[in-house]
Amino acid sequence: MHKNISGGINMLSIHLDQRSGKPLYNQIYEQIREQILTGELTASTKLPSTRSMAGNLGVSRNTVDTAYYQLQSEGYIDAAPKSGFYVCALTPVDYRTKPAVPVPENTTGSTDTADASETQDKPAFLYDFDPYSIDISHFPFSVWRRLSRQVLMDDHSLFLLGDNRGDQALRSAICSYVRMSRQVTCTPDQVIVGAGVDYLLQMLSLVFQSSSMNNITLESPGYTQAAHIFHNNGLTVTPGTMDKSGLSTSSIAPESSIVYVTPSHQFPLGTVMPYGRRVELLTWAKSAPNRYIIEDDHDSEFRYRGKPIPALQGMDDENRVIYIGTFSKAIAPAIRVGYMILPPELLKRYEQICGHYSCTVSRVDQAILTHFLCEGYFEKHVNRMRKIYRSKHDLILECMQPLIDRYGLTLQGEHAGMHITIFLPEHINEQSLIKNAATQGIHLYGIESHYLPQHPEKLRQQAILLGYSALTEEEIKKGVHLMVDTHIFDQSSSSARFLS
Repeated sequence: MHKNISGGINMLSIHLDQRSGKPLYNQIYEQIREQILTGELTASTKLPSTRSMAGNLGVSRNTVDTAYYQLQSEGYIDAAPKSGFYVCALTPVDYRTKPAVPVPENTTGSTDTADASETQDKPAFLYDFDPYSIDISHFPFSVWRRLSRQVLMDDHSLFLLGDNRGDQALRSAICSYVRMSRQVTCTPDQVIVGAGVDYLLQMLSLVFQSSSMNNITLESPGYTQAAHIFHNNGLTVTPGTMDKSGLSTSSIAPESSIVYVTPSHQFPLGTVMPYGRRVELLTWAKSAPNRYIIEDDHDSEFRYRGKPIPALQGMDDENRVIYIGTFSKAIAPAIRVGYMILPPELLKRYEQICGHYSCTVSRVDQAILTHFLCEGYFEKHVNRMRKIYRSKHDLILECMQPLIDRYGLTLQGEHAGMHITIFLPEHINEQSLIKNAATQGIHLYGIESHYLPQHPEKLRQQAILLGYSALTEEEIKKGVHLMVDTHIFDQSSSSARFLS
């Protein structure tokens, strides 16, 4: 079905193939996106209304809504109140035909991504809205156990030393996974496997030091554990300020040669970095030698509206992005397997500095995970957990609505990840709210600890990170209702403190 649809001063040409098996909303999204990237749809062009588009294409309005939402999430279009959708001004980047980068042959062979450390000895709470935990009750233990037995029976050589970068089979499986799910371009030789992201950042610090790349800009608020690792290894850490599009490129320190970002779902704010800002970051990296972007692809598997945003690395045509991921959030925290994908030039330096370090993940665990990935169990598990987390996500938003309306709370980061960020009005104090909640058996988590120490006090916002993934739906209902019934927000206001 091919349609030309009038919209503003342009005509949208949309062809829908009902037999392709690809969702209709995805076909609409891809074709509009293509026309924006090629310049057929220019900046400020008004798109047809969702009702008009749906009528012309003979699809439901919800289908068009979903396509437009995805385009808006990625920064290709924007919505003007009571006016409609308009194409954003973009700097074109041709990443669609980027080839896999050949890597020189004969190279020598914790808390995970954007998470705070999980403490073992937590005080007892009735309801713990932990933004760092996951739901392991649905983990396919029987599958993992069967694969474990199979691996141990089939390959006794796993008890010998393996490749320092990680076993070839696992690196190939990771390469295939990120290419299909995140549009990352790499070869298995570029993949380094390690016991969690913190370990990999430790290795990167050694590489940066040896290359005189001693200053790094991190998102603030952001992943403070990364800041500690870089600082402890002698790097100067500079806070970068955040705006509605993510890390502000104007806040990158002039002396910084490294930038650390979480563009797919910024932690803890939940911002999705739009296309335009991604181009700005890549332009910054290309504008001087020895500049690199560390892309921590935090929470990329769990998006509840539209499809996952493609990785920044896939847009990079000059090998300036270091891609980092982990299986701890998608599988289980005890699966301490992280990975990074290095650009070829940085891989050479890594092999010179760190190539003699053995892989910190046991070969048995690597083999089990390889089977889990290659036999489709990982994809099945992620799809199942995405549905479960989406249900919890929708429920907590519904339960929180009375509090949002009553106290003027502002939400951010919804529709993805495992927590929502709730910004507090000026008269409600973050620390007072956490303390008052604790007296009622409710564990809340503030945003304050995620600001870097150098971040100016006057620029810090007050917010609560409300995690829902590890709670049951019944616990979510009861926990939020307890917040309402005990008036903890009233007790945490400046007027309440003054009266007391």
